[in-house]
This record gives sequence, structure tokens and C-alpha cells, in this order.
Amino acid sequence: MIQVVAGLCLATASFAQPQSGFSLGEPVGPAAGAPLVLRSIDEERLFRGSLFGQRVLAEIETASRALEEENATLLSELTAREEELTRLRDTMGAEEFRAEAEAFDQRAEEIRQSQAQKLARFSQFEESERRRFFSQTGPVLQRVLEEEGAQILIASGAVIIGTPGMDMTAAAIAAIDAEIGDGGTPPFPLIQP
Repeated sequence: MIQVVAGLCLATASFAQPQSGFSLGEPVGPAAGAPLVLRSIDEERLFRGSLFGQRVLAEIETASRALEEENATLLSELTAREEELTRLRDTMGAEEFRAEAEAFDQRAEEIRQSQAQKLARFSQFEESERRRFFSQTGPVLQRVLEEEGAQILIASGAVIIGTPGMDMTAAAIAAIDAEIGDGGTPPFPLIQP
């Protein structure tokens, strides 16, 4: 995300230059001698505060609750099967019990791997959606930056001292919500069919 804003910062700085090109040593700014105006943005707040980010986080929360319920059901089933095998142990031959125990262990491992893959998909989904969000917000951030009368956008984490009016996160969230909304259907769905 910082790379996105840093890239936008560079793009914004070059956008502010006359389109005829420039050489090193030329003043940077809307006009020679005019001061550069900086704005900052909190990338995490931008994502989480947007309709897009709220949709992503809500999808992950819903899927997480469903996975927890599924895990509880599977644990119950495995526990019941383990207790059944324990009871049947005295009534089975050694080979028969060993085969049943190995089948149980294999089933438990398959479930563990499957559930771990589902959990890993949550972070893959979030990362994919964050990339999509930040790839779509560049033009909106550029427009808000211009509306703010600024030429350079930096990550708020890079600001050591700044004035409260320097942060344009709220204005950016409003503009992003108006332009891209919740982002629509993700190309990388959270739940695999």
C-alpha cells in the first residue's frame, strides 16, 4: 500500500510538471517559485473506512463465523468417532483396529488441511481486494489532491509533524465511495464453489 501511495506521490509530482517536460534543477510546483502543498493519507483508514473495505471485511467476518461453526461440527464428529473407536478397540482384532485408526488419522489430517486452506484463503482474498482497491483509487486520489490545491500526497505514517488539515483521508473516502462504491463482485471470490 505504501508503494501505491509512493507511486502516486511520484506520479502526482510529475503530473504537476508542465507536460512539455523538464530537466533536473527546474523548480517543482504549479508555477515557478510557488510553494509545494503536501497532503497526507492514512492508507489503512482509507481502506477500512471505505464502502469497498467495509464490504471486504464484512465478507471475511461472515466467512470466518461460518468456518468456526464448520470447525466445531467437524471437531464434534471426529471426537465422536474417536470415542467410538476407543469403545470398539476391545472387540476388534489388532489389524482391523490399526486399519480403522489409520483411516481416522488420515481423515482428521485431510480435514485439518482443508480447513487450513480455507483460513489461508481469507488473507489471500483480503490482499487481492486491497490490491484491487488501491489500483482503482489512484485517479480518485489524484482528483481529490488537485481539489485540495496540493501537488504531493504522502502516507500519514511518513509525517513527523503536520497540521490537522494536512490529512485528506476523509475527503478521499467520500470521493472513493462516490466513484467506486463497494467495488462490486470480486474477481477472486472468498468462497470457492
